[in-house]
Amino acid sequence: MELITKLIREEEGQSMVEYGLIVAVVALVCAGTYKVLGEKINGMIEKLGKSVDAMSKNIK
Repeated sequence: MELITKLIREEEGQSMVEYGLIVAVVALVCAGTYKVLGEKINGMIEKLGKSVDAMSKNIK
C-alpha cells in the first residue's frame, strides 16, 4: 500500500500510471481489432495454406 501511495504522489509514479493506461488502451484496441478481423484473417491464412498444399502436390 505504501508503494502505491508513493507512486501516486511522485511525478515518476504518475508517468508510470499514464504509461500503464496507454498500454491498457492499446491492448484493448488490439483485442478489439483481432476480434473483428480475426475470422477474416483466419480465412485468408486457411486459403493460403490450401493453396500451398495444392502447389506442393503438383511439384511431386
